[in-house]
Amino acid sequence: MEEGDLVLCKVEKVTSTITSVTLQNGQEGTIVSSEIAPGRIKLMRQYVVPNKQVVCKILKIDGDHIHLSLRRVSSKEKKEVLQSSKQSQAINTAFKQILGDEEKSIKEKILKNFADLIDFINSARNDESLISKYIPKDKQDAIKKVVEKRQKKTELKQNIKIKCTEDDGVRRIKKIFSLNNDQISITYISAGNFKLKLKVEDFKQGKKEMVEIIKELEKRAKENNCEFHATEEK
Repeated sequence: MEEGDLVLCKVEKVTSTITSVTLQNGQEGTIVSSEIAPGRIKLMRQYVVPNKQVVCKILKIDGDHIHLSLRRVSSKEKKEVLQSSKQSQAINTAFKQILGDEEKSIKEKILKNFADLIDFINSARNDESLISKYIPKDKQDAIKKVVEKRQKKTELKQNIKIKCTEDDGVRRIKKIFSLNNDQISITYISAGNFKLKLKVEDFKQGKKEMVEIIKELEKRAKENNCEFHATEEK
């Protein structure tokens, strides 16, 4: 986990100043009242209730303790994390049903090299040999069906402003945006304004990929003596 990551948490205890939660990996975290919602909160339980699941953003990792924010999570981010959690539960259930008594040992072997089962499934879509490497022969066809079931892609969007005052500004902008990725689309909105869309299957990994894309565009803009500014579309 890293600062800025989105995580699904279970609310444990609610007070007027601090809400205690447990993350899916068992770690404990807290949300101070100012990070529950913007403005003055009259009734804390309108936002957080014991045993309820909430999507939070990691603000700081302090040893084994996680400092979180609820109010900094957009409705789109919340929706995507909940969908990802639902998909993860479905994949875990499928593995348990297919692998039976072997599920625990096989899963342990997979998780030594992959972040989670979703990571393994996404990797197996690009490299089918992973299935024969980790899954017993008599179970491989059933796992292949899980791998072949495509999850619905989601779109991450960035609004980009770019300004090149050089005589060949249009050529420079085209050069900046020449990204070799068929999951990216860039749309012209108005003078100097563009919308960048990235199609992803895994929301969390997609967010990290988008950060790298924006860094690369910013670097190219600087090299071409152009002003560059990007903001996430919520």
